[in-house]
Amino acid sequence: MAPEAEEATTPAEAPRAAVGNSGAPVLRFEAWEGPLDLLLELARAQRVDLGRISVTELATQFVAVLDAAIARRAVPLSRLAEWTIMAAWLLVLRSRLLLPAGTAESAAAEREAADLRRRLADREAARRLADWLERRPQLGRDIFARGTAEPEAAGEPAADVTELLRACLKLLQVPMRERVYRPRPPLLWRVPDALDRLRALLPDLPEGATLEQLLPPAPAGEGAALWRRSALASTLLAGLELTREGSVRLEQDLAFEAIQVSPGAPSRPGCAVAR
Repeated sequence: MAPEAEEATTPAEAPRAAVGNSGAPVLRFEAWEGPLDLLLELARAQRVDLGRISVTELATQFVAVLDAAIARRAVPLSRLAEWTIMAAWLLVLRSRLLLPAGTAESAAAEREAADLRRRLADREAARRLADWLERRPQLGRDIFARGTAEPEAAGEPAADVTELLRACLKLLQVPMRERVYRPRPPLLWRVPDALDRLRALLPDLPEGATLEQLLPPAPAGEGAALWRRSALASTLLAGLELTREGSVRLEQDLAFEAIQVSPGAPSRPGCAVAR
């Protein structure tokens, strides 16, 4: 890297650009430019060539970024500690590349790197599995199991059969008192009573009499309204029966008007009741 470029991009002289969007310091080398945490992640996965990064330049840039952050007092101490651990890991990984090939130290470093990659892969698989389990319906919260049967009692039975038979015998010796509930039917005006009343009133039936005028007087009490409705329905049925016989004529000009009752056969075939 040219000296002019190093002077223009030194984090110590440009502290505002020393921190990236992820919160980690931004480092600039010939083979890399980006945040420290991403560089460490790619180095662990062997997706970046650490051999092209100078150890001296890495330490110099990190110290400049750290001094600038401490001078501004804008970064918490815990974050500075995380940066230091990241930089230390990068220096460890970079220093292992300085070992000569074919030595025991180089083989151990390769085994450690492979183990680190395996652990990272296992951690990613565990994270994906945890996310999948979190999205699954949970028993007792999203879905509910069917109720289980009570376990059978082990050992002796819960009740003594002999005592149970003795208790049943005592109940059989008690005289049974038959209590039959007989509800009181409401007082209603029946159709046979309405027929007898209409036949009795038919000789003296006045002209233009309505069906409601032929109802019997309602009894006093709380059941008077029910009795009046039953009397009106029974009297109507009795009038229809007498109309079928030809003894009475029922007429209604419009719907819901009073039904007029007059003696004699109807003037036209059929029932003359209009609804």
